[in-house]
Amino acid sequence: MNQIVTIRQRRQITIPSPIIDHFGLNIGDKLLMKLEGEEIKIEPIKTKTVDLLSKIQEVIKKSSLFENEIQKSAKKIRKKLVASYLK
Repeated sequence: MNQIVTIRQRRQITIPSPIIDHFGLNIGDKLLMKLEGEEIKIEPIKTKTVDLLSKIQEVIKKSSLFENEIQKSAKKIRKKLVASYLK
């Protein structure tokens, strides 16, 4: 699916509804923009985050961590995940 979008005055673009619907995106979701050669690629982070959360849930079930420990660990993992996408 290809769509043409226009960069508006404030350097913003609107993502067409069929693409939003296809990926199940919502307001506030994060997208990764990558420059690959002369192409700009946009990739939803949501899917990868869901996969990561599933792995975290598996680890939690097998451990005896307390809620605050889980929150701290999740925060660290999110930072690493975002950092890896920005490389």
